[in-house]
Amino acid sequence: MLRRLHRPAAAALLPLLLVPALAACGGGSNKDDAKSTASASASTGPSTGITGVSFTGDVGKSVTATWKSTIAMPSTTTVKTLVKGTGDTIAANDSVSAYLWIGDGTTKKTAYSDYQQGAAESLPNNGQLGTVFDKLFSGQTYGSRVVAVTNATDLLGSATAGSQLGIGAKDSVVVVADLVKKAPTSPTPSDAKVHTAKPGSQPTVVLKKGVVSGLNWKGVKKPSLTTPVQRVILKQGKGAKVKASDTVTVNYLGETYKATKPFDESYSTGKKLSTQLDQLIKGWAIGLDGVKVGSRVLLQIPPADAYGATAQTNIPANSTLWFVIDVVKAK
Repeated sequence: MLRRLHRPAAAALLPLLLVPALAACGGGSNKDDAKSTASASASTGPSTGITGVSFTGDVGKSVTATWKSTIAMPSTTTVKTLVKGTGDTIAANDSVSAYLWIGDGTTKKTAYSDYQQGAAESLPNNGQLGTVFDKLFSGQTYGSRVVAVTNATDLLGSATAGSQLGIGAKDSVVVVADLVKKAPTSPTPSDAKVHTAKPGSQPTVVLKKGVVSGLNWKGVKKPSLTTPVQRVILKQGKGAKVKASDTVTVNYLGETYKATKPFDESYSTGKKLSTQLDQLIKGWAIGLDGVKVGSRVLLQIPPADAYGATAQTNIPANSTLWFVIDVVKAK
């Protein structure tokens, strides 16, 4: 359950994916989707690939690598189109629904695969993901399979960041991106700041034997999807202030508007969540920034700073989320 607070898998692994798939930035019609998936059944044969490795599998369905030799670490990123899709050209500021596969060209091992995770990523084509993704998206059409040969620094922003994927600082990196379709849109909040909410505008916390068990929605109006992150300090702590770059330890409970039960929580499990804030949905970093350790807060998070237009289990697409959070530790 805890993993559903996180950014999508690849975004958590790649620090440069600053805008997560759970905050989709593009939009598309049914016509766009039909065009973008027109080549999804195209299969890449064993001769298709780059020197040292070839790939098989249908675009949007699977990727299997066959290594022939190690690949030298390049000084710059090179990109090759393996399958040319018949969909529309990927435009600036599109949010691209893509399956990523990442391999270590030195050890010839798979480091990460969205196909193993079971879900595509929604990646923004807005320049925030770094040069590797800029090159992967440039001039491509939906339904394409594209491969990049790069290094950990170009892909992740620092060579040491590759350790999260088991990639050495001097290893080459191979990235395959199946650019399946244009992802749906989510409304953009009016700003990216946290705002102090009036307690009366927010649900109240329900306690069961002194433990947080839910939210009471009586009298709470449903907010606009463009309303930015709202915060109520329910209990003021005395510890250090949380920074958006911190690793935090928290207890939490999350609900959608007028839900009858949480979609996720840790209070009943006895297992606190301990993780880097920048690996969680964006609204947590915005809402907890500046909160003192020891505090209990209530956050209202718009869909663009949560899961956007991508539905999750028990969370409909474009849902505003509310969280009760007890900040236990931060470092």
